[in-house]
Amino acid sequence: MKCDMARREAFIENEVCKYARTLGWRVRKMQFVGRRGCPDRWFLGPGGRLVIIEFKDPNGKLSVAQRREINWMKANGFNVHVVNDVETGREIFDALPVEDFADE
Repeated sequence: MKCDMARREAFIENEVCKYARTLGWRVRKMQFVGRRGCPDRWFLGPGGRLVIIEFKDPNGKLSVAQRREINWMKANGFNVHVVNDVETGREIFDALPVEDFADE
């Protein structure tokens, strides 16, 4: 069952990341060195926009470390979400229209 949950979570994450890229967002997989609880993906947009998402299987639960980090980020004004389905992930980006990045 744990393997199925991981596959569903990976599917949700991949679909939302692909969608965000089509809208011009840069996508980064993040980890905190020496610390647990870092949300999975950070999406960077023009003008310093940042969207942070922790992806979960529809039946998944946040760990204590994840809950602590996400609560701290929200309390300090970061745009952070917990997403457990593709549609919710897409809606986040639909609400934040962004111009395409210029080629570097």
